[in-house]
Amino acid sequence: MADSKAKAWFKKNFWTGYSTFEKLFLVLMVAVQVIVYIIAPDTPLGIVAGLFGVVSVVLCAKGKVVFYFIGFVQNFTYMLLAWQNRFYGEVIENVFYVITMIWGIFVWKKNTVENTDGTEDVAALKFSAWQWVAAVIVTVIGTAALGWWLDSIGSFQAYTDAATNIMAVVAQLLMVWRFREQWVWWIVIDLLCIKMWFVAGNWSMVAMYVAWTANCVYGWVNWSKLNRQQSQLKGGEACEA
Repeated sequence: MADSKAKAWFKKNFWTGYSTFEKLFLVLMVAVQVIVYIIAPDTPLGIVAGLFGVVSVVLCAKGKVVFYFIGFVQNFTYMLLAWQNRFYGEVIENVFYVITMIWGIFVWKKNTVENTDGTEDVAALKFSAWQWVAAVIVTVIGTAALGWWLDSIGSFQAYTDAATNIMAVVAQLLMVWRFREQWVWWIVIDLLCIKMWFVAGNWSMVAMYVAWTANCVYGWVNWSKLNRQQSQLKGGEACEA
């Protein structure tokens, strides 16, 4: 009984409702992480963080609530890696992630749309013009302030670290609030993190962020599609907030 329930849960969250492209994309993200670890092994912690990281973000791009639970594992393992490499801003960022992800589970569960195949997707929103302006202003001011503070306490690559942290706060809140525009912030964050971990010499993390960058493009496309489809069901314009 327990085995059949587990299979049904896995099928609902990782198979049903996925296109052939999406299934192959998920397999490819995992394969890239494994191959990089085989070629340039670093630590077991790195590969665990990388594997759970790529799976969780693909599920997020798909709009699946289950991504939060897999993301918790990635958060804690990544937090340990960041601490070991003196990326203190990344540690603070992941504490914030854990807190907001607990909140996000409840928000997403209350705002899902059931599909004809029995699966559920998050109800996706999109920015208005003033929300774009506000988000950019908050990001710029926050990065300058945090970068100055991190530099004063000896954080490695302080302003890059600050930029990824502030943008992550904005992107994480947009994710919890279900805004498509989160993916723009995540793309910039991932590119900065590729540079940061490349300098640190951790290839599992470089591979993870390369995979995440590709996933962000997929996330933008899929959330735009969800927004259009859901607005058509409501008989109105694309959902804004």
